[in-house]
Amino acid sequence: MSRNLFHSNNPSSPALMTPGSVPEDELRLCDFCSSIDWTQIATGPFNPGKAALQIGQIKSGEHNLGLIRSAATTCGLCDLIGGASKALKPWWPIGHLLDQPEQITCAFWSGRNRLGSSVQARNLSQVDTLLDMLYASQKPGYSTTELVRQQFFDELTERGIHLGEKENDITGSGNEKRRNSSLNRLLVLAGISPVDWKAQTFMQLHPCLYPVPSVDDYVTGEGPFSAFPTGRIMRPEANVRLLRMWYETCLNHHGETCRQPPWLAPDASWPARFRLIDVCRSCLVEAPGPCPYFALSYVWGEESNPFQTTESAVENMKMPGFFEKQALPKTIVDAMELTKEMGVDFLWVDRLCIIQDSDADKAVQIPQMDLVYSRAAMTIVAASGTAVDGLAGINGTSRTINQRTARVAKDLSFMNVLRLDQAYEDSRWTTRGWTFQEGLCSRRALIITSDHIFWSCESAKCCESIAFEAFPTTVAPNDIIFQVLTGHKVFGEFGGGNNFAYSELDGMIRGYCNRKLGVQSDALDAFTGVLKLVSFNTGHEFHWGHSVSARFDESLAWCNIVWYRDHEWEAQDQPARRRELHRVRPGDGVVRKVQFPSWSWLGWKGVLGVTRAAPRQLVLEPELNIMKLGVNGKAAPLRSPSKENKIESVSKIDMCGVDRSTSAGWKGSTAIDPSLIHRDAEDGQFEDSGRLLFWTSHAVLDIEDDKIYDDKKEQVGELKPFRPNQAEKPTGKHSFIVVSRKHNDDNTRILKAERRLNILLVEWDDPAGRVASRICSGDVDEEAWVKLGEKREWILVTLA
Repeated sequence: MSRNLFHSNNPSSPALMTPGSVPEDELRLCDFCSSIDWTQIATGPFNPGKAALQIGQIKSGEHNLGLIRSAATTCGLCDLIGGASKALKPWWPIGHLLDQPEQITCAFWSGRNRLGSSVQARNLSQVDTLLDMLYASQKPGYSTTELVRQQFFDELTERGIHLGEKENDITGSGNEKRRNSSLNRLLVLAGISPVDWKAQTFMQLHPCLYPVPSVDDYVTGEGPFSAFPTGRIMRPEANVRLLRMWYETCLNHHGETCRQPPWLAPDASWPARFRLIDVCRSCLVEAPGPCPYFALSYVWGEESNPFQTTESAVENMKMPGFFEKQALPKTIVDAMELTKEMGVDFLWVDRLCIIQDSDADKAVQIPQMDLVYSRAAMTIVAASGTAVDGLAGINGTSRTINQRTARVAKDLSFMNVLRLDQAYEDSRWTTRGWTFQEGLCSRRALIITSDHIFWSCESAKCCESIAFEAFPTTVAPNDIIFQVLTGHKVFGEFGGGNNFAYSELDGMIRGYCNRKLGVQSDALDAFTGVLKLVSFNTGHEFHWGHSVSARFDESLAWCNIVWYRDHEWEAQDQPARRRELHRVRPGDGVVRKVQFPSWSWLGWKGVLGVTRAAPRQLVLEPELNIMKLGVNGKAAPLRSPSKENKIESVSKIDMCGVDRSTSAGWKGSTAIDPSLIHRDAEDGQFEDSGRLLFWTSHAVLDIEDDKIYDDKKEQVGELKPFRPNQAEKPTGKHSFIVVSRKHNDDNTRILKAERRLNILLVEWDDPAGRVASRICSGDVDEEAWVKLGEKREWILVTLA
């Protein structure tokens, strides 16, 4: 390869080159940049024993920003850094110095990220190892088995000894030249000298071969060899041959890991009444049994009259060539063309494959969305706009490429990749509720943003601008994604991995609540696929987003922890009841509407910091007998009687002297009157109302500044976080009901029972009928609650 492939916004810059602008052997760096061994820092073995670490990173030098900018005309790297520094944020401590660059210092910090799956790099991104490194940096002499093992591996690497087999590339070509087992992440930070690791990061310099290869070089042959994943030049029109290579490599070489990942049910389930688009015949077809197909995940947008499948048109849509005569949205047109170019005949798109005006069809299709995406051979993620914008770089749809590189050694250049997935993070796709489970449930995903295309499967992550194909890397359970590959968010958000473990559910609920729904009544439907896969992987059974298999009563006391600056909180979404009605679609297609329950996180909008909705998995005897209430006013157990609870506690339990007698001072009989119990033989199939029925203890107490007081003005408890700190707080007298005992599970090894009770602040929808809605949660001292005496009452509550 004899080409220079450097792109620049500044054609006069001497080291930020366009093809053929300077001789290959010409290298222009200032004295400072010439004094640093960039090859060793960016591509050599990372040896933490050579320098003092700060949070696993080493500082390799610092230089004045004023001098960097003044050298931009003669030094390519200074030009690259100086240009990127124009995007510095007005943050402390340099916010007031942005117009005085001579007062700002830039520092080069390098760390290492996990690359591939070799034994020597396996723990580099694990939470436990990183915490051990943090403790060791703060406490001299601290050591663990993990640290000793990693030190041993580092010493072997320094001596050129590599354990295990040589790394083969992702394409299965058998190239066995030695490749690096970790990636040196080189960051440029700006601050006041001496610049520490907490300063503002504004660049991430990624190594590239020189001359910089292009994407085309990797699809016309074996591709240039590199011991590290080199950066490469993209072009406005994406090379579909590269995308097809990613897909076919996964099909042919990843085996069961990607074909049948452990989180996917092993049965031969196939979506019922399944329709697909035949992209070769350009029409709708009934799926011919199990077959390879792609699924499209996209944002509908605000089309005034979107073309979609209706009962009256569905038969005509099966005529060959039908879609060629329709004005389909550009994203769907591009997805059809891409599917064809990738060698696949069928594509699934919701608005065309579901009959949009048929409740009977939706009753079948919506509950199986997890199956639709998990059974797809690949999901095309349209993260480059809405349905009308097209797939950037595909089928003539334009995109903007802005890659800048700088040569720093004979065979090495740098490319700034700090914003590698910025377009993905900024896309509307990442804000929509439905797309959350569509991404998680996909075995393989091609993520198309406005300026980049990424690949994700269970065995590898790839992208256009970096040649990761030869370094198959997975995101493992307990990984910190910042320490894997280049550390970008997009590499950790697709594929099941450990996502469907119950321990991850609280975080998934929080992530979902930070997304928006165009139709609020979809709140449960758009998360049902996630719950089904968690249930399959863990055995948990769910009711309105809460596990009824472990600590359901404590999950009712979920809270919402958010923090905003004083000048921005009012612009944020505030917690509010979801008043829209959930559509229940029985098998007969008759739609019944039910109000979202106030006690569930699903019953609220704007709870962006929801937490403890899925408390740690422990099997405990609840204090109260909480039952679900049917529309006929009859109650039934939360768990299905046919399902055996096989859930096991994940840590030890210390009851701290708490037993049945502890609650005797406030608790009466929890048995529900037999006349209120639902019986299938007499009452027919149970139809859920979303309400709960249970006996509990009630009292009216005073609130002031989130503290709870009795009539003697003595504090007995406090409210848990729910609204922003700046928002108006509940004050005065309010009703509270007990829902569970409180347990302290901050310690990961042991859970401790407390002599405190989880309570709900409620408003009475029907005071006479004792029907209440949850407002927020809190906890009280159990002894103080007992001492309320006659101020307490034991009542049968319906929690709406």
